[in-house]
Amino acid sequence: MSTALSTVLCNNILMRGFNDDIPITPMKLQKLMYFTCRDYLKKTGRQLISEPFEVWKYGPVLSSVYGEFSSFGSNPIDAYAKDAKGNSVAVSEKDNPTLKEVADLVWKRFKHYDGVALSKMTHRDGSGWHRAYNAGSPHIAKEDMLNDSI
Repeated sequence: MSTALSTVLCNNILMRGFNDDIPITPMKLQKLMYFTCRDYLKKTGRQLISEPFEVWKYGPVLSSVYGEFSSFGSNPIDAYAKDAKGNSVAVSEKDNPTLKEVADLVWKRFKHYDGVALSKMTHRDGSGWHRAYNAGSPHIAKEDMLNDSI
């Protein structure tokens, strides 16, 4: 999956929020993306997206997702990401049942937390973000995601 498809994967998460009437702010979306990608990597040994998570002050961030949704600030996102043609698309979970399984589990576990609470989780000792931050790395390495113990 290319960097541009990172924002497409966001639509899978946003769809769950819209369907359950649970607000998702940009910060919450970033953390849900991290947990989804981390858990997919742990389950399959393959990275779901090629774009690396950056080590920002409040936890893991995908630059493309930040750019797509930064206009919402700390407010809930009320629209899907759109491609260059203005279409909103999501990754096919029918074609990738493992993604559906992981995304459902992440959503069930974390949907009721806000972005700040999820950010605090990503800062715990043993997290991929914590390891990368302490190493002075600008990105969270695949190995750090695999070894993330939160």
